[in-house]
Amino acid sequence: MLTLADRAEIATGVKAGWSVTAIASHVGRCKSVISREIRRNSTTTGYRVVAADSHAAQQRARPQARAIDADLVLAARVRADLKLSRTPRQIAGRLRL
Repeated sequence: MLTLADRAEIATGVKAGWSVTAIASHVGRCKSVISREIRRNSTTTGYRVVAADSHAAQQRARPQARAIDADLVLAARVRADLKLSRTPRQIAGRLRL
């Protein structure tokens, strides 16, 4: 996860016209992380620190339903296997079959 300071360094590098590789080495992150950050959190006016940070926070906060909460049959099956003292690894293997 990138910090606000990391995003400020990325914005400085983008504004200076640095390559993704140069920004990545300056920030100390992998270049794929930097390119993904720029692609996901840039606006029409370019890469802005505050906008990027707020957009990343919104993306992290979006609710995602767990499979076990969405499927009642699956939940019942997992609970039954847990009552039989099966391990999570055993349950996952049985579900794959």
